[in-house]
Amino acid sequence: MCCGVVIGTAVYVSEKDEGASEDGLQVINLWQIDSFEGGKGSRAEYLKSLGGQFYKENNVYIEVTALSADAARENINGGVLPDMISYGSGFYGLESIINQNYKTLVWCRGGYCLLSVESDDFSDAKGQNTVINSGKDNLTMAAALLCGLENADVMQPTSAYVSLINGEYKYLLGTQRDIVRLITRGVKFYVNPITQFNDLYQNFSVLTDDSQKGNVCGAFAEYVISKSENLSRLCLFCDGAKLYDNELNAMEGLGFTYTVPAFMGKTAYDGIISAIETFDSDKLKSLLKLL
Repeated sequence: MCCGVVIGTAVYVSEKDEGASEDGLQVINLWQIDSFEGGKGSRAEYLKSLGGQFYKENNVYIEVTALSADAARENINGGVLPDMISYGSGFYGLESIINQNYKTLVWCRGGYCLLSVESDDFSDAKGQNTVINSGKDNLTMAAALLCGLENADVMQPTSAYVSLINGEYKYLLGTQRDIVRLITRGVKFYVNPITQFNDLYQNFSVLTDDSQKGNVCGAFAEYVISKSENLSRLCLFCDGAKLYDNELNAMEGLGFTYTVPAFMGKTAYDGIISAIETFDSDKLKSLLKLL
């Protein structure tokens, strides 16, 4: 079973305990990587909850460990691997270790949007009147560049949201997390989904080479997806499902033009970052994946 030790913001997993089982109980080790802000709650706790239900039905224990992207890569580089991993699209460092005998599956998604507390007409959104939520490890600035908002001010998530409600900016380029913040605040606001780009997908991939464990990992991924009606607990989305009757409803049932692969090499990732930093939208589009 996993043993997490926190050093700074990193979580290190004990190689000795990885994949162990007790009294014949099969244990599947799952890493949860939060590459982007969710809506509310913890994706790791959500998976633990579904893992408990899965255990009752299959007598398999799902051990969930939450790590940052950098901590996960450090463990991987040190040869410490889980049986399966949940991570945001665009993750680099997995490309050589994913077991290609199993499908990589999306189990939930978020999305980018423009938000306003002033008007439902977003036609005058531009860099000068928009603030951007910087996000976590997601490619927020790719969405900004493809919307023509690359010159907007960028702030940390909470600061960006506060600057919007304080009237410092007319628009906020944010995500479903900002919608939840505004709902919680109780202010009237308007949502305009951004469909040019989305990398806010949470994926499952199998890493283990043990075919028995791999099959169980695949079964758990399918089990989580089969319970997608519970995603309202996270204020995240499942394409094909209608979960909300509040402002989050605007983010459901969308199609997107560009995304990134679920996993990629560091060179490909650096190329995308370079295109964003040089405001080269044509180069960026050539590096992205059409949906």
